[in-house]
Amino acid sequence: MTSTRTADFVRKLAEPDPTVLARVREPDEITTRILSATLEQAELVGIRRTTMEDVARRSGVGRATLYRRFPTKDVLIDALVLSEARRYLEGSAQARAHGDNLEDRLVYDTVFTVTFLRDHALLKKLLRTEPETILPSLTVDAGAIIDFATDYSVAELRTDLYGAKKTTPEQERHIRTVAELHTRLTLSFIVT
Repeated sequence: MTSTRTADFVRKLAEPDPTVLARVREPDEITTRILSATLEQAELVGIRRTTMEDVARRSGVGRATLYRRFPTKDVLIDALVLSEARRYLEGSAQARAHGDNLEDRLVYDTVFTVTFLRDHALLKKLLRTEPETILPSLTVDAGAIIDFATDYSVAELRTDLYGAKKTTPEQERHIRTVAELHTRLTLSFIVT
């Protein structure tokens, strides 16, 4: 099986490095500053041009402190992506909580998702300055992201519709179809 950049990205989201995940799950004040500075710097110049030195300077920590927490730029960017994914998932859960029924929860979640991603400063910067790093993952190479988002939606829909009850294969096919259609429609709203 050929691995793509998108598949690698999704794998890091689905199975993050335990050390990176621990830093992101319960960040102390210094880690929070570092991740905020990384996001600000990447929004300003893009990921490719962001350096560890820029992040250290912007966060107000020494290079040694930065490298102790995030030994490479790749690890730092993985932590940033994971942090942003967690921020998205928390916002998505809050949006869904506003709905009184399944249809309302889907609408609130879709509106949140489209707004979050369309307004995300770093994503907009990457689409403008480094489109080759992000655009294929949202279009021609989107399979891994669609599968990941569909699996997430399947779990949400299953819980909404059936709670803890066991579902039949026919119900699972129906849930998966609805989840994939919802994922694809939402992605189309984001990229157009």
